[in-house]
Amino acid sequence: MDVPQFIAGRFRIECEIGRGGMGTVYRATHLGLERPVAVKIIKQEFASDRDVADRFLREARTMAKLRHRHAAMIFDAGHLPDGRHFIIMEFVEGTTLSEALVRDGRFSAERAVKIAVQICDVLEEAHQLGIIHRDLKPSNIMLNERGVCVLDFGVAKVLVTSAESTATHASTGSGQLVGTPRYMSPEQCLGQRVGARSDLYSLGVVLYEMLAGRPPFIDPLPSAVLVKQATAPPPPLPQLRQDLPKQLALAVHTLLAKRPENRPRTAAAARAILEKSLVRPEPRPESDPLSSTMAVLAQRSSIVFRLAAPLATVVFLGALLFVWGNSGETATKSVEESSVAAQLTAGAAVPSRIVLGETRGRLSADANSTVAVFSDAMTPSLTLERARRIAASGSQGYVGDVQIFQTASGAAVSAIQDERIVGAARFLIMEKRRGAFRVSARGPLDTRNFRNGDWTAETIDADADDYDEVLFTGIETKGRISRHRLVLYVPSEREMYVFQFERNNVTGRLLRTSWSKSVFSANGSTYARALKAKANRLVAKRRNR
Repeated sequence: MDVPQFIAGRFRIECEIGRGGMGTVYRATHLGLERPVAVKIIKQEFASDRDVADRFLREARTMAKLRHRHAAMIFDAGHLPDGRHFIIMEFVEGTTLSEALVRDGRFSAERAVKIAVQICDVLEEAHQLGIIHRDLKPSNIMLNERGVCVLDFGVAKVLVTSAESTATHASTGSGQLVGTPRYMSPEQCLGQRVGARSDLYSLGVVLYEMLAGRPPFIDPLPSAVLVKQATAPPPPLPQLRQDLPKQLALAVHTLLAKRPENRPRTAAAARAILEKSLVRPEPRPESDPLSSTMAVLAQRSSIVFRLAAPLATVVFLGALLFVWGNSGETATKSVEESSVAAQLTAGAAVPSRIVLGETRGRLSADANSTVAVFSDAMTPSLTLERARRIAASGSQGYVGDVQIFQTASGAAVSAIQDERIVGAARFLIMEKRRGAFRVSARGPLDTRNFRNGDWTAETIDADADDYDEVLFTGIETKGRISRHRLVLYVPSEREMYVFQFERNNVTGRLLRTSWSKSVFSANGSTYARALKAKANRLVAKRRNR
């Protein structure tokens, strides 16, 4: 179809630079400013009545609000005399990610994560504006000296909206798909409503391709790809790339969860998972900001405690009760003295014992629920997708971050869950017993004094016994104050160790710290050191922002 030489009287078309399923992109010159721009002219089948044209302009105004260094800006929009829509965008030079993949093949883990994290940054801002990309793919991602630049934000939404006047699925009236099957989320393939987590699935496909050298689903027939995308589990990434860190492979498969609610809640959460997925030794802080007032804390210890233990024990435990040197703002009471009942709730097969303070009672079976059982007889290996199904079978609410970890009895599953009957975040542990995965323990994450935290999980070997512990990290920010709650669950002891601290983000001063009483047990110092190391990393990370 003919393209006019001038668009809107001030953009002169120079040459065609790209063509896709939605339209054609031209390089043009802004006559007034004498600078290059990109003009995207949408295909004729997306043009419709006046109401559709008005809707197109309204959506374009929303897209123009996105001003991020990793997104191509939209300058103008309108429609040609024949009804075709056009968008005037920033002209971005560089190499598309699809071209880089053809040239370089698989990317290193570090390079792939760096690109994905920058995409998360721009997705976070776009989603806050209510803009869903809907067509995130390598050809829409430009690589240049400023890093990543994502193109075509929100265009697919406009076209889906236009198509909805004649169809009830994500295609035009002529059957032209809006989106690219290889990168579409399952809900998009099924014609369901899509949201921010649909973009995160597409990001997972792009990241998978960067690491494996191919997307998870390939077939000559687009319809076959749609079916696989909606129903089939992706091939396990470690089978295609054995050198990847385990946490990175798990992060990719988390993004590729079939159900949106099993993916990260936000792009910011996805970025956090990716940032911690690479196995790297973290630099030791120049100083240990959380252990500088041992003498002050020793003076504050009760006389009863000092008489009951040797002086050496007081000094050692005092070193673990770390705070910054602001003695007027610290408090070291037990976590349990300021929180709702913080004991584990175990499955029926777990013996009762005292946990987290003598005043909190003993472990007991959850009388309000049955022990969940998930048969594992047919699958020899435990994938992240299967681990999510296992966790979902034992949860009565939303299942968040899922981890696979190793115990003396084999692979086990942990998950962060928002239980409806509790109204706060808890963790769930499921271990294999008699050929099936059963709930072995549940424990609180949020408490009465720490609500609505943003929780993530990781596995560590805190006691160097070659088996994993699970470390849950919760962060809650209110204005200038950030609160951190660290919960370490030790499967071999069925015990949890907790450290909580609060700091002023402006001055950096510590306002309050508290430990669980379990830290003062025979093995507590080992796990306290792990909590201390994690706290120091959190402090150092926030200082460097």
